[in-house]
Amino acid sequence: MEKIFPYSSKAYDKYIEREEKKFSKLEPCLMVPYLSPMDYLKPNFLKAIPYLDAFKSLHDVLGGYFKEEDLKLSFTFQAKYLGMSPWIAPGTFSIISYLEHKYGVYHVEGGLNRLSKVLRELIEKRKGKIHLDSAVKRVLFEDKKAIGVELEDGTSYMADHIILNADFASAMKKIIPEKIRDKYSDKNLEKKRYSCSTFMLYLGVNKIYKNIPHHSIVFAKDYKKNVDKISEYKSVGGDFSFYIQNPSVSDENLAPKDKSAVYILVPVANNKSKIDWQLEKDDFVQLLLDKVEKIGEFRGIRNHIEEMKVITPIDWEEHYDVYNGAVFNLSHDLGQMLWLRPRNKLEGYENLFLVGGGTHPGSGLPTIYASARIVADLIDNEVKQISK
Repeated sequence: MEKIFPYSSKAYDKYIEREEKKFSKLEPCLMVPYLSPMDYLKPNFLKAIPYLDAFKSLHDVLGGYFKEEDLKLSFTFQAKYLGMSPWIAPGTFSIISYLEHKYGVYHVEGGLNRLSKVLRELIEKRKGKIHLDSAVKRVLFEDKKAIGVELEDGTSYMADHIILNADFASAMKKIIPEKIRDKYSDKNLEKKRYSCSTFMLYLGVNKIYKNIPHHSIVFAKDYKKNVDKISEYKSVGGDFSFYIQNPSVSDENLAPKDKSAVYILVPVANNKSKIDWQLEKDDFVQLLLDKVEKIGEFRGIRNHIEEMKVITPIDWEEHYDVYNGAVFNLSHDLGQMLWLRPRNKLEGYENLFLVGGGTHPGSGLPTIYASARIVADLIDNEVKQISK
């Protein structure tokens, strides 16, 4: 930082010091459910209020530490984990960039799919059963009490607790009967505010890019204009920001010998934009590859691509059941956080619990796993109360 932004290290030390304290106050608040407005009166939340920065934007909070615009922006890109603009995202989320600087960024050897595989092994070790290729047609109810699920093949399973871990809005629309969806009717779901989407390029390449780091972020020359286009549901076109992951430089298990897996992520507008990705897809792939080929060793990458998979916002919605293609789920503005977000024990129903990016604490893999822990504790406590 000193090399590029002279005299910035003191500001960085101040950033680390305050954000560390801020995180220590906020973390306990993120690890518990918000099932009632009274939860705001709990001691941990009251202690965190002076550190929330909820009425400042993330960009404003970073401006309190750093003067140079490029330096501020380098600490705000993590707002994209929320699918939000740093000029709109609440300043609370400055803790995300702090976490990366404080604890580093880790890679799961073999890819993130290993997490799911290990969880499966643990479930089966405890005599649990996992049914794959068993699409759920609907959740079964008695009045508003969830009692089981019906699969597409007509099979039904009854259960004391139903945990919904699909995309929230899509699942509500498709597998919860509309007649019992007062708060989350199709009309009300449409009114909610959603994150951006992503245009994804997954590449299998017949070489290893040894001099390209595991993670690279390329900013648009006018980052704010780029972000505003996304927020205004416009096509990003010409100049845009993107992220490249080159994990094979760290992990030889991701691709055959002397080959590598590369993926590229472009934040784009969700499907409220009405962008015709079927029409724009091929041109955008070539535009994206043009930009990638300007980055050092990636020059000529087109000549080394053996496999390519493209996922557009339309694909996210139609093939992966992500509502509006909003891959980071509901927006994380003040009106859709904590008690105002769909709750871990879904309000208005019995025995129905919610995990994932559409509930508390929010999107992003660590917070999604935190939502699962919250739900596990809620169910555990209910069972203990019944057993008494």
